[in-house]
Amino acid sequence: MRQRAGKPSLFLLVFLAMLSLFLFYMAEKSQTPQKAEHYDQKIEAADLAQQAQNIIKQELSGRGYVIDVQNDPNMTGMIGPQYSQITTDRGYIRDKLISTNINNAAVLIDLYHRAELEAGDHVAVTFTGAFPAMNIAVLAACKVMDLEPVIITSVGASTWGANWDEFTWLDMENALTKAGIWDYKSIAASIGGGNDHGRGLSPQGRDLLNMAIARTDRELITSIDEDNPVGSLQANIEKRIEIFDREKGDIEYKAVINVGGGLAAVGSPQNGRLILPGYNGRLFERELPARGAINALAERRIPLIHLLQLSQFAEKYKLPVEITPAPLIGEGPVFVQEKYSITTTVIYTVVLLVILWGAIRFDFRYYIYRNKHLFVRKNQ
Repeated sequence: MRQRAGKPSLFLLVFLAMLSLFLFYMAEKSQTPQKAEHYDQKIEAADLAQQAQNIIKQELSGRGYVIDVQNDPNMTGMIGPQYSQITTDRGYIRDKLISTNINNAAVLIDLYHRAELEAGDHVAVTFTGAFPAMNIAVLAACKVMDLEPVIITSVGASTWGANWDEFTWLDMENALTKAGIWDYKSIAASIGGGNDHGRGLSPQGRDLLNMAIARTDRELITSIDEDNPVGSLQANIEKRIEIFDREKGDIEYKAVINVGGGLAAVGSPQNGRLILPGYNGRLFERELPARGAINALAERRIPLIHLLQLSQFAEKYKLPVEITPAPLIGEGPVFVQEKYSITTTVIYTVVLLVILWGAIRFDFRYYIYRNKHLFVRKNQ
C-alpha cells in the first residue's frame, strides 16, 4: 500500500471510532447469566430458611395466633404484633419485612465465605427477638456450611418482631429443633430491653420474659440481686463474654454474628447504627461510643457480621427492599450474575488492536520521514 503523505484522514478516524464503539457494544452483548459462587449452598440455605419459616407459621396457627395480612402481606408468620407486653421498643416495619426474605440466607453464605469460615468452625452469635426471620436465615446458613453457632439471646423484641406474649424467639427455637430442622438453641438469655433488664416494660412484661427463659430451660443472664435491684448493663455484657468463653473451650471463634440492636450485644443504640450492616472485617480498629459483647469479641481480630438497618443491608447486597410479592428462591444477583464472555472479549480486543496497528503503521513511517527532513533542512 502506498504511504500516505498527510494528516490522518477524517474517514479513517471516524471508521476507527465507529469500529471501537461497535466492538464495545458486541462485548457488552456477550454478557450471559451465570451462576454465582456457592450457588448450590445458597439454594440449600434459602430452601432451609423457607422450611423453618413454614414451621413457625404452622406453630402460630396451632397456638391460635392470627397473621395480620396488612403488616405481613406474604403471610410468612415472621411479623409479630405492633405492641404487646414484651415489646421493648419501636421497630421499622420496612426492615421487618426485608428480614422475611428467605434469600437473606443466601447472602449470609457469601458473608460466611468472605469471613473464611469452614465446616466445624465455631461462631459467636447474639440474637434478639426483633428479627426472627433473620435469626432463621443465620442458622440456615450455619447448617448448610456445617458451622457450630454458640447463641446468646435477648428475648425481648421491638414492634413487629417475635413479640407474642407467650411465643418468643426461644419458643421458636424449640419448635424448630423439635421439628428436626437443626439442633441449634440459645445456651443463655437475658430479658433484653432497656439496661438488658427490661427497663421500659411493665412488671407483667418482665415476668412474661423471665417465664419464657424458664420454660425453655435457658440459662438466665441477670445481674439483679438484693444489693443491686436495678441490675447492670455492663455486668450483663461481661456475663455474655464469660459464657462465650466458657462454651468455646480451647477452640477460638472464627466470627461474630449479631442480629438486632440488643444493648448487651452492641453496647449502645449509637453503636448499633454506627457499625456498618453486613461484613465488618476490622471492627477492632474503630473507636465507638460504647463497648458491647460484639466489640469485645471483635477485638480478638475476628470478623463481625452485623445484621441491623436492613434497608441498607438489602441495598448493599443487592436484595430487593420491596418484598411483595415474596422473592423466589434463586432469584436475583446473589444467585445469578451477568458475566462477560472472556473468549469473545479477547477476540474483539485482538481484532481492534490489529486494525489500529495497521492504521498506525502506515502513518508512522511518514511522520518519521517528514520530521527527519524538517530537522535536516532546519539545520542546513
